[in-house]
Amino acid sequence: MPQSTAKLFVYLFAAAVTHSGMAETMPETTVEGAHWRIESAAKFDDEAVIASQRNEQILVWDVGGTAHVAGAAVLLVNAPYDQVQRTVQQALKPLGTFEFAADTSPLAYLPDGWDEVLLSRRSDLRNALVDRFTRPQLQQAVEQGALMPAEMEQRLASVRASVDSVPQQRIELDAFRTSYASWYATQNTSYGLTGKRSSELTIKLFDATAMFAQPATVIQMKRVDSYPNPAASLWNEIRNFDVLSPSPAARLADSVVPARVFIAVRDAVAGLPGKVAIARTPHAWVQPIPQPKTAPPLVLAAPAVDTPLVKAQISRWDTQVIDLHSSRYALIYPHDLLTLPDGDLLLSAEVSDGTSQRQRVWRLHDVAGAWRIEEVWRGANGTRHLSLSADGHTAWFDGDAVQPAGVDLMAYDIETRKIIAHSVTWPEANNNKLDMLRWELAGDQLPAIFDPLYRLDDTEISPALQRSSYLAILRPETAAPAENSNWRFKPALTSARQSTMDRYTEHGNTLIRPVRWRDAKAFWVEDPSGVAELDVSSGRVLRAWAMPQRSGRPDSNDGGGVAQWVPEPLGSPEAGWIATGFVLMLHDDGRMPPTLQTSASDNDRFVGMHVINIKDGHVLSALLGRSDTLRAAARSAHGRLLALGSNGKNGDSNGQAVLWDVAQGRTPVRLDTSQFKGEMYALAFSWDGQELWALGHGELFHWHLPDAIRDGASQGNFPDQSHN
Repeated sequence: MPQSTAKLFVYLFAAAVTHSGMAETMPETTVEGAHWRIESAAKFDDEAVIASQRNEQILVWDVGGTAHVAGAAVLLVNAPYDQVQRTVQQALKPLGTFEFAADTSPLAYLPDGWDEVLLSRRSDLRNALVDRFTRPQLQQAVEQGALMPAEMEQRLASVRASVDSVPQQRIELDAFRTSYASWYATQNTSYGLTGKRSSELTIKLFDATAMFAQPATVIQMKRVDSYPNPAASLWNEIRNFDVLSPSPAARLADSVVPARVFIAVRDAVAGLPGKVAIARTPHAWVQPIPQPKTAPPLVLAAPAVDTPLVKAQISRWDTQVIDLHSSRYALIYPHDLLTLPDGDLLLSAEVSDGTSQRQRVWRLHDVAGAWRIEEVWRGANGTRHLSLSADGHTAWFDGDAVQPAGVDLMAYDIETRKIIAHSVTWPEANNNKLDMLRWELAGDQLPAIFDPLYRLDDTEISPALQRSSYLAILRPETAAPAENSNWRFKPALTSARQSTMDRYTEHGNTLIRPVRWRDAKAFWVEDPSGVAELDVSSGRVLRAWAMPQRSGRPDSNDGGGVAQWVPEPLGSPEAGWIATGFVLMLHDDGRMPPTLQTSASDNDRFVGMHVINIKDGHVLSALLGRSDTLRAAARSAHGRLLALGSNGKNGDSNGQAVLWDVAQGRTPVRLDTSQFKGEMYALAFSWDGQELWALGHGELFHWHLPDAIRDGASQGNFPDQSHN
């Protein structure tokens, strides 16, 4: 046996014996709780190709009974850096030739993953970052009216408790200029006659005393093995050529931790005074920080199961519409529903009947229990959103009679049955189209167009708020034209609040949405934090209320985000509340209402609306029940009642509806939906308060409500509704 080979054999045998002896004093468990062990790389030939070919032993993590190749290993030694560095360098001598390098760097530039460890353990550094970078921006946001002072303080508290985002300019702070020492050992190896297979082994040390307030040294080790990709050979490329697929990479790489290196280093530092801990990543040493509450607690209210049942009356409308257009094979996709003061209904839908004018609006009039249907309008685009003025005289919808022209706003006079088409234009700098934006009727009963991604010239705002997105509310420059013509809109206000909302959140989206709130004195919007009132002339925030979580699984550390698949937020100025939809994935964690506790799985979605009292911030989290989406919402004229409607869970298409008394926080009756076999698209209260209507795929349902809860319209008060 050659002398060099004999020496290596003796070393490996000694290392194995040492490793066996150390097992009793150093448990083979990582800081995160995973187990580690030494295995033959041949068991992982897909993940450790070169190591497998060379019959090497490698480090393996055992997580939940499943073994994974360790791509890297991290050791934390509670001993001075100089002492650890000398010990490791001595331990590497028998393992071949290494190149060594030493350096010093400021704390602003730590190895990947260690910024979080540093900040989690140094509140002084977190506070310094907040005071230098975050506070000035938020203060300017408050000065510009984008945030309330209380919101600023709450955000400051959240940032102080965060370690995820570290400003690039942290080097500007003296505390981050403090230097730490580091040391590298690198070994490069080539294999075979051609040297096309190669490895780079790196052992890196740095002084982590600044993180742990006591002598501490970090050791990171890994080897990157590089080799030609067999799939990238010329023959394979020709044989598997696909013009739509990119060529395979010429080389592949695996990361492993050789057992001989890991054992040598670990056993060497185990002999030093001080504890040695092993981890898979630096994150193992991130210290938990108490998180401030970002949203009110989630307290769900479930519909009652013992209240009187109100039966539904059903009538078909689809067959009469199809007959009107002489098409036996037309498909109908309903959009929206309005109730009119005289008891008529206005209904919109898409009719797929082979024509280019697929969008339709009809007026339905009850004659002796049967519908008399009158076509109001047909066109190529629009009709998904209907809205009625507060006096009940004018119905508005978007649409265009020809394709591919733009979408206009249509004004339909309820009494004369005349339609005026308004071709809407606004400043060319913002070239969004009307059909891409949200519009609502404002307090003057004329349309307001909401653009949450409006662009402003950065010279108009302070440098701290120079972002690309602002909320703009576009209003008409003139009164509505009496005949078909162009109608120019302009920004009535712009709000920098949107520019403060693009912070990271795991739940929902971050775009601001307007509330259906027809009060000339204020605009209310829903945003990732909750709801906010904007001054109608300046766009400054006047009030802001945080909302409970609206999307995803309940998360006490992040309650932000606007829910998707819910109706537009709906408000009642007279009753003083705003309802915003939620879609939550709930399980029985102790907060589930008793009537919903049975058979709730982790994948069940529960839908409803948070109803916030804008006077005191009290929230009623009114549930509909299990469903994938919340399709529709409607309020009665004075805001006493809120109706919610959708479909069943897990693709069940049967409609369901619930009626909430908002002030009482209860469901006074149950709405029978046992015969509702199709999807539910819209809900609407009648103006006299006696009926609640629901739009199905081919049917109309209505429930005659008891006199005790009837909420009819009066001067200036009217029912309203929204859908998703």
